[in-house]
Amino acid sequence: MLWFERQVVDRLMSTHDPRRRAEVMAYVDGTIRELPEHLRAAIGGASLAFGGWFSVVRPRSRGGAADPLVHSLDNSWLPPMRQYVRLFRGLVLFAEQELP
Repeated sequence: MLWFERQVVDRLMSTHDPRRRAEVMAYVDGTIRELPEHLRAAIGGASLAFGGWFSVVRPRSRGGAADPLVHSLDNSWLPPMRQYVRLFRGLVLFAEQELP
């Protein structure tokens, strides 16, 4: 996974157990790696674009948002930003709930 993808996944996890966090991170990484090349390229391009943007413009916490980065992606007026965080949220939720 790219550095921005790792940041998003890390911020989406609800567990604080380091071993469990590593398992979830490994699952998401493996799932992303197994995607067809054209999908992986699109996700990688979005990660580079969003990572570059968010490294310049650091979102600030607003009104009790748990994490300003995830909140700003979730509430963006651009559909690709919302879909990006939904992809990783779905993978993280599945890994946290279904992995033994």
